[in-house]
Amino acid sequence: MKNRLSHPIWTHIPAIAMLIFLIVYTIMAGTLPSRAAIHFDFHGVPNDFGSPYLVVGLVFGLSLLFIVISAIIDEVHARYEKKKSFNWFSFLDELSIGFLGGVYIGYIDYLKYDSSSFNFPWLVLSITTGGLIILGVIVESLRPFCFNPNKIAFSNTAALEKELEQRIKNTASFIYWESQNPFWVSLISVILPLIMLISAGFAWFGSSWTSLIMVVVAILLVIQKGGLRTSVTQQEITVRFGLPGFKVLLLKTADISNIELVEFSPPRDFGGYGIRRNREMSAYYLRGSRGVKLTTTKGKKYLIGSDHPEELYAVTQAVVKSQGG
Repeated sequence: MKNRLSHPIWTHIPAIAMLIFLIVYTIMAGTLPSRAAIHFDFHGVPNDFGSPYLVVGLVFGLSLLFIVISAIIDEVHARYEKKKSFNWFSFLDELSIGFLGGVYIGYIDYLKYDSSSFNFPWLVLSITTGGLIILGVIVESLRPFCFNPNKIAFSNTAALEKELEQRIKNTASFIYWESQNPFWVSLISVILPLIMLISAGFAWFGSSWTSLIMVVVAILLVIQKGGLRTSVTQQEITVRFGLPGFKVLLLKTADISNIELVEFSPPRDFGGYGIRRNREMSAYYLRGSRGVKLTTTKGKKYLIGSDHPEELYAVTQAVVKSQGG
């Protein structure tokens, strides 16, 4: 069975439309000169020359990249939300492409009218960025909540255990998941990269290499978006990290011999938060001090931190029991 997206692609129409507009605007500008100013100082005076198509390729390439990154962020948000919640991070592509597009239009006009200096297009930038964000708010408000019939989530463990028992008895597929994505992860993976991207735009007037390095670092920071996500099926328990969903832990339920609901001290037991290890076990948590400790048939121990430890414990206990554990 094919995996269906949890968020509709049409939520990215504003950013895609802006990219198409930039392509059309470039075509209507006519043939660009083979050599022109591609870098300017803070006063708009050219200080580096080359092919303007380098700027075209950079703007279009980054725009596509931000659309893809934003689509992944939105999919992670939609897939793990238990009820409809406004995704404030869905504006990454609108904000980025609005900024890039505003500056790019000013640059094309600079080439078209053969100006002696580049005047930063503040008005155009305000219209493109502000307009796209407003459209982004509208489409995010219209985005429907996508219910996953295979997903189970209860705040009452008795109801959860009853549902699990019924599904296992009927050999029905299911998946339980939860995530830990505290504010400090959002600060590092979204807010800080946005600040760096805006700074990179201004740094471009001083040093293009510094600007590109800042963009690369910002993208690497965005990878952490989403925090830790734990999923449980009848066959396996998986912990993934970050936007790409790096698999940091995979355990077969048939290999688990013991399950415990535990409390721990992050600073004392593991020296902080994140993916940690001490002499006894490996741990995966980003906040809190409660979780589920799993022991495998080979004696290895793993601690999975949880905002809903009773639920995680009940689900894990049920699936391990169904496997004869």
